[in-house]
Formats: sequence, C-alpha cells, structure tokens
Amino acid sequence: MAEEAGRRAELVERARQLAPKLAARAAADPWARRVEPDVIEELRGAELLTIGQPSANGGQELDWITYLEVNAALAEGCPSTAWHSCVGNAHAWLVGHWPDECQEEIYGNGPDIYVAGVLVDRGDATPVDGGWMLSGFWPFGSGIDHAGWVILGGHFPSPDGDGQVSGMFVLPAEDVSALDDWHANGLRATGSSSLVVKDAFVPEHRFIRGDVLASGQTPGMARNVGWIQRSSLMPTLAYALVPPALGAARASLSAFAEEVDGKVISHVDVLQTDWPLTHRQFAEAHALVDQGELLMRRIAELLIDAALKDEALELPLRARVRLDCAYAVRRCLEAVRTLYLATGGRGVRDSNRIGRLQADLQAINMHAITALDPALEAYGRILMGHPPRTPRL
Repeated sequence: MAEEAGRRAELVERARQLAPKLAARAAADPWARRVEPDVIEELRGAELLTIGQPSANGGQELDWITYLEVNAALAEGCPSTAWHSCVGNAHAWLVGHWPDECQEEIYGNGPDIYVAGVLVDRGDATPVDGGWMLSGFWPFGSGIDHAGWVILGGHFPSPDGDGQVSGMFVLPAEDVSALDDWHANGLRATGSSSLVVKDAFVPEHRFIRGDVLASGQTPGMARNVGWIQRSSLMPTLAYALVPPALGAARASLSAFAEEVDGKVISHVDVLQTDWPLTHRQFAEAHALVDQGELLMRRIAELLIDAALKDEALELPLRARVRLDCAYAVRRCLEAVRTLYLATGGRGVRDSNRIGRLQADLQAINMHAITALDPALEAYGRILMGHPPRTPRL
C-alpha cells in the first residue's frame, strides 16, 4: 500500500507541474480546437496515459483513486487536455478485454499507443469471410487526432435471423476518417470530430459482443489477470469521464479568489471581498465541489472493492454509480455557475477563465453518460421495481 501511495503522489505531482503550462496554453489561444501533439507527448513522458492500462500491455495498472487525482490535477490546467487523458486511459483499459491477437497488434511495439473511440452502437457491419465490413458515422470522436487505433460501436444481423448483434470493433486509425466539424463552446480543444468509416474490414479477433463485454468474462481476462480488469464495465466507463469536472471546478475556485481581489462592486461601492454575499457564494461553491469529489471517491472505492473481490455489481448499484457520476459533475457545474454569475460583467469576456471553465463543465454535463435526467429516471425506476429504459448501465 505504501508503494502504491508513493506512486500516486509521484504521478499527481507530475500532473500538477504540467497544469500551469497547460493553463497558459489555453489562455493564449482560448479558441483552440485541438490539443497539440507536443502536449500528448508531455503526458506520455510523465507516464500519465497508462494509469489504467493492463501491465501485460506495458501499462501501470493503478487504481481509480490515482486516476481521479491525476486527471483532476491536469484539468486544473486545461479540462480539454484532461479529457484527452481520460479517454486515452479508459480505452487502454477497455482494450484489455479483447483477444490476445488484437492486444498484440496494438501494443506489440510498445505501450504508448493512444486509442480513441466512440462506443455507441452506430456502425453497420456486414459479415464476410474472417470478419466484417464496417461502415458508419460516429460523432464526438475525442482524441482522434492522436490515435493509432480506434474502438467503434456497431451491429450486424444475428446469425439466427432474430434481431441484431451489437458490439465493439477495433480498427487502425488509418481506416477512420475524421471530419473537420468540431466547433464547440465547451471542451473546445478536445478535437472531438465526427468519425466516418467506409467498408473497412475488421477481422474476428478485433470484435467483441456487447453482452460478452458486459458479462466481464471476456477473452482478455486470461491475459490480464490483475484486479483492475475485473472492474465493472459500464460503471467504469461512466466514472472515466468525471475527473475533468473536479479539476475544472477547483480551478474556478482559485480563479474566483484572484478575480475578486481588489474589485469594487458597481452600484454597491463595496469591495467584493468584504461583501457578506460573496462570502456565502464562495463557501457554497466550495461545499458543492466537495460534494462532487466525495461522490467521485465513493464511486472509485466501490469499483475498486468490487473488482478486488471479483464481484459483479448488481443492477441497482450500477444505476447508482451512473447517478453518482451525473450528480458529481452537476455539483461541480453548480459551483462554477455561482462563481461565474458573481464575476459580473467581466465574466462574459472570452479571456475570463471562469467563463471558459463553466463552458467546459456544461459540455461535460451534456455528455450522454453524465446527463443527470436519464440517470435519475433509470435509478428511480429501479427503486420502484421497474426495469430501466436504458440498457447501458
């Protein structure tokens, strides 16, 4: 345990050392639509992109608390960069479920391969000899600019003629085209372009059925025997997206303290730091961020504990994790929204950091996995004895 804690502290410190440089880059070009390749190389050099990657693939196979703290620290500098880190780390973990042949193709020449992807079942696959021909359109392909491989969700007709078989396909990045269509007001630099594939061959060893992935009994379990690979699929993928929200909220707390220092409130003629309402707003924002972090840590501890015991999470717990993720990022957004409104007119400027961070947090809250209303509905239905409407829990 002491060794793990020491490694965590080392990686978190590396992320904190990078954060000011990331913040300066973001401030210099607030309309940047991509994270530059040299930033990704800095993350690689600091060993921050292999946290959840299985050791058999050259990764560090660390725990989800380390994952949270490292990526939150990066997000204090730039949430878009932290988003890249989270996507890369999560997909490196996910690839650990594929057959050995697929993992060897990806990591045979070393561990530092970025895997992008869109996991939603959008592609159409046609069975052919030895695999499938895949075509489709997938929006929100975060990290595609830096990817060597890509995971894409898709489906094909069931062999028995009864419905569709859904799952995930792995393709080399050269088989995937990225459209230049990422123009966003939040998480601007994630380069989350739409992805297009036209008649790409995917061999059998690069496909896994969705129900097999969800079961946890995947081909990769024989290769990756560490506890982290037993972490529950959909709760882990949902949790993977929350750390940037914590970092963005923390950065806003710091930025607000600087923002109001010496500022006189118009038409009130009092220093904002002396105004009782400011004290209340700042305290409430801190409390909301703390609530978000506590939920994130509860999720991490649950995932770790269940994986160490090799226990599958039952449906009510999976739904609660989804809700915890949604509430955690919503609490962070509520905190920053309070601070943003308290900045006054200067907050609307593009140069205002709290405004940019609020936009990033809005984008995180609007992601399908972290959206609050569907998570509330799913958990509420389960609590009242009804099946959830969403199968992705």
